[in-house]
Amino acid sequence: MVELEETWTEKSFYEKPLTVWLGEEGGDERNSPPLDIFTAASIGCYQRVRDIIMDDKNVCSHKNHGGWTALMYAAYYAHSDVINLLLEAGAPVHLRNNNGCNALMLAVMCGNDYGVEILIKGGSILETRDKRDWTALFHAVNTSHHSVVEMLIKYKVNLNSCERATGMTPLMYAAQLGDTTMVMALLRGGAVVSLTNHQGHTADRIAQDAKYPDTASAIIQWGLQGLNGPSLRDGPAAVEARRTHQQPQTLRGRGSAIPSVNDANVQPTDLETLLDQIGLSSYISVFREQVVDLQIFLTLTDQELKECGIQKLGPRRKMTSAIARWHSNAPLRSTVECAYADKLEVEMQELGVKLTEASQTIQQTKTQVSQENDLRVVTEGWVVEARGRLHECHQRCQVLMEQVTALRHCTSALSAQPSLVQSPLMQSTLISTIVDSLTLIAAQVDTLLALTDPSVPRGPSNPSSPRKQGYGSHLGTPRL
Repeated sequence: MVELEETWTEKSFYEKPLTVWLGEEGGDERNSPPLDIFTAASIGCYQRVRDIIMDDKNVCSHKNHGGWTALMYAAYYAHSDVINLLLEAGAPVHLRNNNGCNALMLAVMCGNDYGVEILIKGGSILETRDKRDWTALFHAVNTSHHSVVEMLIKYKVNLNSCERATGMTPLMYAAQLGDTTMVMALLRGGAVVSLTNHQGHTADRIAQDAKYPDTASAIIQWGLQGLNGPSLRDGPAAVEARRTHQQPQTLRGRGSAIPSVNDANVQPTDLETLLDQIGLSSYISVFREQVVDLQIFLTLTDQELKECGIQKLGPRRKMTSAIARWHSNAPLRSTVECAYADKLEVEMQELGVKLTEASQTIQQTKTQVSQENDLRVVTEGWVVEARGRLHECHQRCQVLMEQVTALRHCTSALSAQPSLVQSPLMQSTLISTIVDSLTLIAAQVDTLLALTDPSVPRGPSNPSSPRKQGYGSHLGTPRL
């Protein structure tokens, strides 16, 4: 390589032509092109990458002949500052090279922990598969990067995903490599030991066949403890030992494992890739028009797909089957068994929708019943109040009849014995009796008018109710 001055700067350094990097000392620097973004990203020239991006931001999504982007080079060679720069400039994280690997997989291969984390937070989908049908976790296990595996487990990667062609899981590959530390990390994270590959072999059988008895023994010992750990019969020491070495995890088999996105509000952006895998990439424009990304797509039903504009039955059925396979992590093999499984998955989704609707209907019905019960209580109170008023009116009417009878008796006495009227004492007594009776009759009439006045609001909770004001508390009746 040509001699460089001791006072060189990074700017002058990266402006050197490619002949400097290739060691061609006799090359003509004037005719040699400067560093392109791929080379600058691969060697970590931050300023050169930034200058290129400032000239044209679209260059972030450009690929070379191998399908590599600048982000892939920065991720593979662990240049974290360049990764951040490209992500801030809008570099897509879901693009894949000719081998189907995205930037996250390449960062995993080189053991770049920080790069893996920022790519996940930048939107990389953990369950994206390359042409070998491997996810990022498979690559981490294959390259024995334990810290990267722990990082992926932290962001809830699907530990029980499998190769569709062989049925191998990450745990099986770790067992095949005899990496006991990796095996235990996967088991503590929630990997299921009872899964089998297409040959019917479990992880411990694979470790035994690969001549790693210690690894097989560790897997068998873990399996003997059960999916939920030691029981109370094992004693408090066993429970405490398991608790300190394993955080509680919800273990899921292959049928219930779901693709995971990290907890940092990551939005999936790989819908185009998913449609391409099932041969329906021509419909991507339909979903773009409806502003549907992968996260929304995975929640759509057959009716909602029809509303989006997917009118043909065949594509809709493929999409609903792909959604069901995504959620169940089922193999994408075209077999009669898979077709039957797809049918069952679709039916289960429809039943789930119906169950949700039924639950909402039940809740609405409960609310209506509660309202009707409240109305019934109020109505019963009105009925009780009305019956009380009717009884009170009856009592007052009886008093009125008694007073009228008393007046008639006085009148008859005056008519039958007119000579008695001349007695002052008799006159005073009769007049007093008549006045008292008339006064009581007038009071009872006023009370009846108040009880039957339609302009006064009534109700069991009305404090102005005549009964609550003390009417009828004393129904005095003057007697002769």
